[in-house]
Amino acid sequence: MSHAGRFAGLGVVVTGGRGGIGAAIVAAFAQEGARVVSADLAFDDEHAPGDAPGVVPSVVQRHLDVTDEASWMALMAYVEAERGGLDVLVNNAGIYLPGIAFEDMSLDVWRRHFAINSDGTFLGCKHAILAMKGRGGGAIVNMGSGMSITANPDGAAYCASKAAVLMTTRTAARAAGRYGVRVNAVLPGAVPTEMLMGNLKDGEAEADFLARMEGFSPLGRLASAQDIARAVLFLADPANRAISGVHVPVDGGNIPGG
Repeated sequence: MSHAGRFAGLGVVVTGGRGGIGAAIVAAFAQEGARVVSADLAFDDEHAPGDAPGVVPSVVQRHLDVTDEASWMALMAYVEAERGGLDVLVNNAGIYLPGIAFEDMSLDVWRRHFAINSDGTFLGCKHAILAMKGRGGGAIVNMGSGMSITANPDGAAYCASKAAVLMTTRTAARAAGRYGVRVNAVLPGAVPTEMLMGNLKDGEAEADFLARMEGFSPLGRLASAQDIARAVLFLADPANRAISGVHVPVDGGNIPGG
């Protein structure tokens, strides 16, 4: 049974596929006919492959440690041998440990953010470009953040590591253009996921917290995981072949300033 869609037959890898935004991105690509590999540290290759209900073709889950280059190489080898090759990579995996004052930030926590958010994005871009350069093109979408641009003193490691994602996007786009590979980034604002709820203050009700977050948006609403997925698909769409090296905020109009 075939499944029509703008990504029909294309091979897609989404990192951090188990999380709220990652799962929405996986589902969106699958609904558009892509052959999707959902890669996550939490997945076990031996038990993971399976069909997403109502989705054709299958969504396959694979283990990936984005901080480990050997893990990336193993995943790329699997995609080439078993999934028909790589056409789109979404570097979505990330970490945010909030509420740490700058002066109280340990070097270990700082380095952990950079290992996952920054190094993981670099390794993904590197190995995706190597995989795509012989295929005549492809698309990479990196996951930045509104805090790639704005400064939060209680989230310095996240801000700095996500800022690195923006320059990695721009340099990778410059490097990969000669191969027909486009590299762009999406910058989500506050999205009601488990990661966002880690920012709840002591004694603060979830509804009050979400209302406070909505107050930063001129539209008076938070972006959903599906909103982020739609932006990712827009940047990955082969029809948008002239878009590369840019970042797109998806935050209800709360466009970060310098």
